[in-house]
Amino acid sequence: MLPRPAVLLPYLLLAFLPAVFSALTLRPVSTIYLPYAYDNDDNGVYGIDEAAVEQTGYDTSNKLAYSAGNNFIHITDWSDATAPSVVYRTETNNTCNDIETCGDFVAFVLEGETTTDIGTLQVYALYDKNEDTWTKLFDVSVGSKPDMLHFSHDCQTIVVANEGEAAQNADETEFINPEGSVSIVRLINSSAADIVYSVTHLNFSEFNERADEFVERGVRYPYRGQLNNGSDTFAQNLEPEYITFNSNDTMAYIGLQENNAVAVIDLVNDNMVDIFPLGEKSWLTLELDASDRDDGILFRHSDIFSFYQPDGIKYFEEKGVGYIITANEGDSFEYELGSEDWAESQRGNDFSADDYAAGVGADLIANVSDNNILGRLEFSTVDGLSESEPTKYEKLYFFGARGFSIFRADNLSLVYDSGDEVERTIAQYYPDVFNTNTKPDDADVDTPASLFDKRSDNLGPECESVELGEIDGRRVLFIGVDRTAAILIYSFPTGEVQPEFESVYRAGGRTETFQELLDARNLGDLDPEDLKFISASESATGRPMLMVTSTVSGTLSLYEVYDDEVTTAPPPEVTTDSEAPITVASCLVLMLSLLASLLVQT
Repeated sequence: MLPRPAVLLPYLLLAFLPAVFSALTLRPVSTIYLPYAYDNDDNGVYGIDEAAVEQTGYDTSNKLAYSAGNNFIHITDWSDATAPSVVYRTETNNTCNDIETCGDFVAFVLEGETTTDIGTLQVYALYDKNEDTWTKLFDVSVGSKPDMLHFSHDCQTIVVANEGEAAQNADETEFINPEGSVSIVRLINSSAADIVYSVTHLNFSEFNERADEFVERGVRYPYRGQLNNGSDTFAQNLEPEYITFNSNDTMAYIGLQENNAVAVIDLVNDNMVDIFPLGEKSWLTLELDASDRDDGILFRHSDIFSFYQPDGIKYFEEKGVGYIITANEGDSFEYELGSEDWAESQRGNDFSADDYAAGVGADLIANVSDNNILGRLEFSTVDGLSESEPTKYEKLYFFGARGFSIFRADNLSLVYDSGDEVERTIAQYYPDVFNTNTKPDDADVDTPASLFDKRSDNLGPECESVELGEIDGRRVLFIGVDRTAAILIYSFPTGEVQPEFESVYRAGGRTETFQELLDARNLGDLDPEDLKFISASESATGRPMLMVTSTVSGTLSLYEVYDDEVTTAPPPEVTTDSEAPITVASCLVLMLSLLASLLVQT
């Protein structure tokens, strides 16, 4: 027997009213905008997507942040967390891709004169506030395009990932593809007055003879000299980027983003151990919005696959087992030589019906040619080819996994993936900037909201950065989402490696133009490239903090991380290929329909 309407009504209301719960979230403390240049009167010049800042190292003892950009390194003082200030700057001759602090040292990496030239690692003492001096200790040549550096816990070892990114020369007559490499610098004598160091350079050339084996296992090797009629080696295709260490600094894990793999280095013997592929992600039971032409947030599931291809990675341990968290941004190779160009990707609508192997479903072929479904999505042209029909595709792969994952460190086997949760979370909490573009074509006209859905056909939300912290004995995970300019917060139940969602936070305006937001200093964290957790014991306020470095907005922001009562947002107007839109109005209609039915029965 159905309950009476008077009894049922409270339950119906509970089903559709927003819920209130306690969750970890962010509270803004302060933001500083960094100049990308200075005028003749020494006034800062500010802009959007001008590479004012890329990465930041934070000295918790002295409350100083060292921020690196294309033209300057800025040192900012955060002793008063609410009013940070620039206390020192130095011009860099070349692009600075990363900067970190550890103990008494600050280290940063500079590219060469061109991206294919040899770069350098620069090591400095800490900035002296009293003397207003910043003393260089030494520099050492590393590999081509050093992309990231990482200190050991004791600050005596620095590992540099040299991406070795390919490019044509200035005359556009020669294609140069340096090998990716890793440089290991040991500080033998840590006294800043008389420092002694050693350098070991590692490359991947030893794996060239095993290229077929690695490809068979799933390591990507897309460029084989298609543009320059060359025979570019496996090692030339490997591009080391992000670095993380295990807890005792005996192993380094280095992301090979485009290759969809992680390289492992033995830091005891300074040698390459192995390259582990990360595998593929099926979207058959998951959903994504893959089109910028569908006039809304429209989730669909299709029999397609993608590569994880992480940017940021981070190591942690649970019950003695090591794990690596990956922020699965995605990326692909694209090169030019003179008037010619080559890319490993093409849009779905550029495939023809003759490109598919037997067995590929007619519905999928039709959807791939439809710009409202999969026609705009970028697919790989070098993966998924049939063995029996080598020029035809039996599987379609796109780039990036639109979320984050957790892998076991010992064999890089997948233990957790966020599925389609990231895109759905953004659709729920910030639907007006869902898969938006943070880089305007015209800053005086475009708004973040007006660029809604523009990146759905590319890499979607683009999870870029990852950070871990501990708050009251609880492990907390932060994920920087580029295109929405948001920070996702998760926590791990005690003893678990499956994270649980806490909240999502986005700073900045969404309806004013980008230029208006810059003038009002309200851009928010456009492309949060680097996240730094500051524990309560090391914080200037005694509360745990998160420092966010954002490249497009050119900002450094500080947030308190705290428990707060959070009200869930009402259901968004999100549709799938099998469901009607779920709106507040439809919920009310359903409530009234149920009540009417019950009244008739009574």
